[in-house]
Amino acid sequence: MLTVPGRRAVAILLVAVLTVCSSADAPRLPLVPVEWRVAWSAPADAGTGGPLFETPRYAVSDRAVAMATRQGTVRIHDPRTGELRRTVPADPAPAAPVTGVWIAAGTLVVSRGTPDVAAHALTGLDLATGTTLWRRTITVSTHRPPAIGGGVYVGPRIMVTERGIVVFGRPAEPFDLQALDLRTGATTARATYPRGCHLRGAATARSVTLLSFCAGDQARLASMDPRTLRPGRARLLSSLASPPAGGPPMTLTANADGFVHASVGEEDFFYGPDGRPAATASQAVRVTDPTRWSPPLFAGSYPVAAGDGALSLDSGWPLPAYLTSLDPATGRLAALPLDLPAPSASLVGAIRDMAFVYGDGRLTAYRLGYGLSHGSARFGGVPASAWPDACALLTGRDLSVLADGYRAEPGQDDPALPNPASCDWIPPTDDGAVVSLSVEWVSPSSAAARKLFTAEAGAVKAANDVDLTTQRPDFLTYTVAGTNGLHGATIVNAGPVIVRLTSTSRQAVRLLSPLLLDNLLARYQPGARAPGPVRERGWIHATDAAVRAEPVVAGGVVYATSGDGTVSALDAATGGVRWTFRTGGPVRFDHVVMDGTVFVANTSGRLMALDAATGRPRWSRRLHVAGDLAGAAGRLYVWTRSRAWSPNAEVVAIDAASGRRAWAFRPEGHVLNPSPVLAGDVVHVGSDNGMVYALAAASGAPKWRFRAGGARDRTFLARAGGVVYAASADGEVHALEADSGKARWSSEIAGSVGFRPVAAGGAVYLGSRDGTTYALNAASGTRLWSFRTEGERAGYRWGAAVASGLLYTTGVDGTLHALDAATGTVRRSFRTGAPVETSPVVAGAFVYVGSSNGDVQAFPA
Repeated sequence: MLTVPGRRAVAILLVAVLTVCSSADAPRLPLVPVEWRVAWSAPADAGTGGPLFETPRYAVSDRAVAMATRQGTVRIHDPRTGELRRTVPADPAPAAPVTGVWIAAGTLVVSRGTPDVAAHALTGLDLATGTTLWRRTITVSTHRPPAIGGGVYVGPRIMVTERGIVVFGRPAEPFDLQALDLRTGATTARATYPRGCHLRGAATARSVTLLSFCAGDQARLASMDPRTLRPGRARLLSSLASPPAGGPPMTLTANADGFVHASVGEEDFFYGPDGRPAATASQAVRVTDPTRWSPPLFAGSYPVAAGDGALSLDSGWPLPAYLTSLDPATGRLAALPLDLPAPSASLVGAIRDMAFVYGDGRLTAYRLGYGLSHGSARFGGVPASAWPDACALLTGRDLSVLADGYRAEPGQDDPALPNPASCDWIPPTDDGAVVSLSVEWVSPSSAAARKLFTAEAGAVKAANDVDLTTQRPDFLTYTVAGTNGLHGATIVNAGPVIVRLTSTSRQAVRLLSPLLLDNLLARYQPGARAPGPVRERGWIHATDAAVRAEPVVAGGVVYATSGDGTVSALDAATGGVRWTFRTGGPVRFDHVVMDGTVFVANTSGRLMALDAATGRPRWSRRLHVAGDLAGAAGRLYVWTRSRAWSPNAEVVAIDAASGRRAWAFRPEGHVLNPSPVLAGDVVHVGSDNGMVYALAAASGAPKWRFRAGGARDRTFLARAGGVVYAASADGEVHALEADSGKARWSSEIAGSVGFRPVAAGGAVYLGSRDGTTYALNAASGTRLWSFRTEGERAGYRWGAAVASGLLYTTGVDGTLHALDAATGTVRRSFRTGAPVETSPVVAGAFVYVGSSNGDVQAFPA
């Protein structure tokens, strides 16, 4: 007889049996592709291939993955595990870099050469053993523009398939094609393509596909036998954009399995491996979640329909890169996200259920994961409801740090999201700054979000100037240089969410970014608090254009100008804004602070005097100023032109109180690049013709002249006591008596001088265009030491200042260095986050500089 507990046990057992039976009878939900999971990853230092030949640096097959290296070797990895199987050694001397690798039908093909030499070594090796099968030289000429009206080929210059190798010898007509045997390297066919055609090329596993547009014809997609070069099936493609000259813009993509995507003008066409049309853009762009495995065609942004109905593959939102495939059964695209940002990902190849992607300096193997779909694949399986309302991430109170009255305007985003993923905050007045916020991504986990954020932050740092004083593992503020000037941005990660804040006002971004981070942490990581920025004493003031004019410090105030024409008066100790003034035009030249007045000139032809305490204008006059301002004893000295484009220039003395002209001096010849004037009891002027002039301060009458360089050399001046130091572009340096022009000594440096020297503490310091600082003995001209910085930067400007035994100078590497003034030894270096554009200015406890990203920075001296 059963006890009560026994009866309960039987009842539970019966329920369990019935449940199992019911589950067995229920239909099973299908497993579908839901995500890409990292299988393995390896460092990849060869990039993705240069634009000249468009040859791949990595190759993929079912049997191996080949990876070229900068050392000229080729690593062979197991495609499933990433295990290194062998390394193909570099060629013996003279070594040439690897320019391409391919795998086809058990053969590894390697090309070596340099872009500026047409001859390239092509080698075939047995993939299983590494044995060399053949070696030959092919001619792949460097790019040269086609003749007027001639055709041009854009695409891989070497294409390797299972049936043979096709080489495009020239990128411009006549197009010489050569076919090589894969296992012997022998030439199997030659052909010349008709003239007047624009071509794009791509290879599948067994054939070559050409997209062509020939004069008087429509765009045509055709296959070619890679062994015989005989044409195969061909299809005419219509285009809505076929201009008569040059043909429509065209692109061509193909994968190993034979899927092809052709873009002609504003139309897109997709074809299956059998050559039959699979879809047009209007069909394919209705992207669905994947229901079966199909090898991806490309990596990039999520495919969307552009305004004209064409397919857009570079929308930039959401943040991740997507591997996009074509379902031949439906003709629709299917896409799943990766853990890399879209601009960083490049598809290398695919096998069965794996894809191989280059990005962030690594080659990563992804394996397709199957499961039950719990959310849209577009959003990585995260429910749409998890995406926050972008307009709720900042509040009106937050925006009040800029001005009261900002209103939120939700963006028109994906209709699949219940909340807007973007929001514009509109200012109450027309001169205010619009602030935009975008939810870039919501990940399934915080760890996945941090990985994607880290990759995006790395790409941002490589392409933009960043604010080093505020960056954290979850927070990065940076400056973007666009066609309309600079704008500020911050990317933030909190929990599973990544958000981006942008504005044309860098100051607005700087003020709002910490508030945004606090709001996100409160929502996704309650109790967490953003730590304050880690920084030594000092400060940063963000302007909205590059700061190229040297800051001036007077009376505890830093007066700085920026390229958008703004004059800013900043507290020298804190960086707090005292006042700002808009001049109405860009400011490029150094300004002067004298007798309680700020004198500034813009490139729109206006010279202004502003009250140093309030910023209110005292006077303004029309004048085409062409160089840095100088001032002394109640007078301004400026280079001017009668017209902005005139090659002639003159030095004008102006009464500082009234703005009236006192006198003018015009040197001989043209003056295209006026050198700064030295003002004092005698006015010293450099020139573009190697001459130095001394003028009477009262009248402008010439007192003496001295030839410091060649007839076309620009001269740069510095003065210390009764000596003027003149340096010319050819490296000559002279010490001259300020009153008489008599030479005390002459010397020379190895570099080309392009900047004003600095004389202090018994030494003369000069900077060359290659980033080297030279120190000469001020009494004799003897070289004391030199210090060189490494790197290359267009528009580099050297500058220096001496204080307390240190020489502060800017390097071509964009860093501010503090050198021992006596020996040139580096004592300190300051990371600025952006190239320094001004000479350093030392005053009190700080050294001040201006940067290309619009920052005025104060560092502890």
